[in-house]
Amino acid sequence: MSFDKIRFILACLILGFSSMVSQIILFREMIISFFGNELCLGALLFVWLLWVGVGSKLGERLYPKNASFGTLFLWYLICSFILLLTIFGIRFSKIILGIMPGEITSFFPMLFSSFLLLSPLCLLWGIIFVLNSRFWEFKGLPSFLVNRVYLWESLGAGLGGLLTTFVFIPFLSNFKIIFCLLVLNLLLSALIFFNIKKKLKSYIFSFLTCAFILVVIFLGIDKTLDDFSFSKLWRGFPIIYSEDTIYGNISVTKTEEQTTFFENGLMLFSYPDQYSAEEAVLFALSQHPHPKRLLLIGGGLGGAIAQAQKIKDIKIDYVELDFKLIGIAKRFLPEEEILSLDKAEIKFTDGRLYVKNKTKKIGYLYDVVILNLPDPYTTQLNRFYTKEFFRMIKIILDFDGIFSFRVTSQINYISSEQSLYLSSLYRTLSEVFEKLEILPGPNAIFLASSQRELTSDWEKMVANLEKNHVEAEYVNRNFLFDRLNPQRISNLKSSVFSKSGKVNTDLKPISYFYNTILWSTQLNSFEKKIFLILKDVKSIWYLLIPSLFFFASLSFFYKKKTKYQNLALSAIFIVGFSNILLEILILLSYQIFYGYIYSKIGLILTAFMLGLSGGAFLFERKSKIKPPDFRWLSKLQLLQVILPLSLLFLISYFSKSQTKGFLIESSLLILITLSGILEGLEFTSANHLYIKEMGEKNLGTGYSIDLLGSALGSILVSVILVPLLGIPLSLLLAAFLNFVCFIFLMSSTLGIPYES
Repeated sequence: MSFDKIRFILACLILGFSSMVSQIILFREMIISFFGNELCLGALLFVWLLWVGVGSKLGERLYPKNASFGTLFLWYLICSFILLLTIFGIRFSKIILGIMPGEITSFFPMLFSSFLLLSPLCLLWGIIFVLNSRFWEFKGLPSFLVNRVYLWESLGAGLGGLLTTFVFIPFLSNFKIIFCLLVLNLLLSALIFFNIKKKLKSYIFSFLTCAFILVVIFLGIDKTLDDFSFSKLWRGFPIIYSEDTIYGNISVTKTEEQTTFFENGLMLFSYPDQYSAEEAVLFALSQHPHPKRLLLIGGGLGGAIAQAQKIKDIKIDYVELDFKLIGIAKRFLPEEEILSLDKAEIKFTDGRLYVKNKTKKIGYLYDVVILNLPDPYTTQLNRFYTKEFFRMIKIILDFDGIFSFRVTSQINYISSEQSLYLSSLYRTLSEVFEKLEILPGPNAIFLASSQRELTSDWEKMVANLEKNHVEAEYVNRNFLFDRLNPQRISNLKSSVFSKSGKVNTDLKPISYFYNTILWSTQLNSFEKKIFLILKDVKSIWYLLIPSLFFFASLSFFYKKKTKYQNLALSAIFIVGFSNILLEILILLSYQIFYGYIYSKIGLILTAFMLGLSGGAFLFERKSKIKPPDFRWLSKLQLLQVILPLSLLFLISYFSKSQTKGFLIESSLLILITLSGILEGLEFTSANHLYIKEMGEKNLGTGYSIDLLGSALGSILVSVILVPLLGIPLSLLLAAFLNFVCFIFLMSSTLGIPYES
């Protein structure tokens, strides 16, 4: 293999590798700086894909002919330092926007910020993709070189996703990872620059590059920059510790006697906070005369476990996902809190997976189960507030056991948006449990049981606590007399019953969307009106409008003289749209049925990206035997119809059966790999046909259209399709759009003119 071919492969591999790693790390940084639910993540993915697509088209215009070694070297060199500047920009963004640490940001300021902050880097990725497609002079048509770039870039991205999840994130901070990417791109720049005929300049630049890297590492400049930039996120807050874990960032601040823990920029708990600790567990325990076994899912730190241990001889199982959180807490919380933790049985796993595994045991396990997690403002958290999860809770409870959780509310006035949100949770709970009670306060306390009569009578609750010798500072006679007065209880229940919020399920996580509406109302943000309109639109319109629009667009393009070019681009667009939709839905399905996704996300992303490179490789093998035509493209398009229907069949089967975890995992991994292979095959085939018709000047168009389709799909599936249409209907929409494209492609191969 020649030196030029080695450099070509390295350039493409590092392009994909850097793009994937920086995407994961910068998204983590954005989540720390801004409110991070799927709505925001969908928007970030939309911005990223859109700007890379724009960069690809821009590169096509900037370099209509072959570029020089110096040009490629310059762009990789610029990219090295833009990586570092981007993470600085994200960390300084709250100062620029005037947002305080721990404050939730509304959707549009976050979208606007990400649009500006991510644009330089994403534009560079798109331009460099086109440069790699034009620069390297090998035998063959230009379209084949584009497809080779696509192949090696996809392979690099797959390796990047795998290493980031399993190697980089567990052992390096976000800033360290970005610095490693800077080093990698600098070394590649030196390798590319080494081709210039003036060898002396090549040696000097290579020496200076290595010297710069060694000086920065030796003097610890990277750590100094990391500490300095991170401190800007917490201006005015005396931060005493911060650590990146595989689940996000944990930061600890201390003001006088108050120690506060933050996860991804949002407050987890403060210590001491007696009020919150008592509220978390004593309302539920006051409903049971003699609770002996308690399951606490999340939120055990900050005093909740210590409050539960006031019940004599109670056995506590505490489920906590992030084991590092416990270790950090033991460093900064007082000895009495650490002793209470040591007396509980701590399970380091996903709460839903733990409950699912316990349902397989014979006999009841718990008298009380308390869910002490944040509101369902993400689909990850929403899994703990669905009808399916409540059914699992019912199985592990005694016949008269009690289940409890609390969510954000208001102690007196309940707004219309708040009522809708609480109504959805109440209706979902009532689908599973026969006995329900809801208690008013700044947090509404939900109580449920199959047999036990629950009460909002504060005197009965206090009597149970006193019977168990529980002394409380807040959950006592004086406090409950005020909080649980009959008027407040009546107002809360009438507000909840006045709305008809939809039942929250795994496959249609509507409560998370209601929570988004609630936050947009409290922040008085622009998107509130849009979300309120969307929630009342019937599902049929979400199916009909995209289908009719796509059908009309294809009908229009079909009549043009550039029919075949338009059909090729339409196939690229719809494969980008439907495959990002399929990828996100597979991730959500994996999360729902397998139980957790954190340690597996790298494997899932890698499977998809390796599938892309495998599809591009298969195209190369096929094209040597027989070049692709529109009949071949039609066959691939038909397979795109089958893919979402296959996932629909799988999730329908998994939801009705007790399939073992490894079968679910392997089935979804196989499907996402097939999805990647098929997208890689169809993109390279359609892009080859398009460039064959249009010529070498349009090398970046197909790639930009693919990313545009992916960008649109990512934001639609996150904002609208998953919460409002649900996973099954979203898959049907993807299948139908692909079928429409298949009909037009088939029509072009039959020589039958289309009549609209």
